[in-house]
Amino acid sequence: MRIAVISDIHGNLPALEAVAADVQTFEPDEIWCAGDIGFMGPWATDCIARVRDEGWTTVKGNTDVWITGDPQNVEDPGQRARFEELARAHAISSADAQWLLNLPIGHSGRGSVLMVHGTPESPFIAPLPDAPPSEYEPYGGEASLVVFGHVHIAFTRRLTDGTVVCNPGSVGLPMDGATASYVLIDQEGPNWTLRHRRVAFDRGRVIAAARAAGDPIESAFLGFFGTE
Repeated sequence: MRIAVISDIHGNLPALEAVAADVQTFEPDEIWCAGDIGFMGPWATDCIARVRDEGWTTVKGNTDVWITGDPQNVEDPGQRARFEELARAHAISSADAQWLLNLPIGHSGRGSVLMVHGTPESPFIAPLPDAPPSEYEPYGGEASLVVFGHVHIAFTRRLTDGTVVCNPGSVGLPMDGATASYVLIDQEGPNWTLRHRRVAFDRGRVIAAARAAGDPIESAFLGFFGTE
């Protein structure tokens, strides 16, 4: 059994296309998406359409809620206003908004594998790789292997109870390098082999598209993506 898990696309279509092409070379049995599909990037609707059309198993990310115009869990009034403006700029269809809001918080696969965006309770928070053990307590006992997104950094960590947590990294806004990231999970009986893959994409095309989109997409996306 082979599962490819992608996450945090953030409206970056060239990165998504490059990752999808790389994934297909490994002929996975299933492709999973851990959320945050369109928000912030210049190709939000295109990325949502690609994930929907492919029928990939998908869970809800925090920005999949925000892109519908509802910046949940954002308390600062100025930040809420900026996110509402960004959602209006994306102008996704009501059908896409309903699909995103109806996505589940988690998905359990065969062999005790759980995929979530943040934690099993919430798509709005997740621990960094070096966070203290207390921040990883929500994952303990949920499954033998828990895959989550949100932090845009590819890593694997074993908890004290034996639970393995894995972050595939980010397709569209990687925070740990200039290349897109995802993870392949190979399962044989109760055992897994986890392989992170790094995939290059046309960064110049992405920067040009973000600039062409103008604010608020340009400033929001390039603020994270950079221009180097």
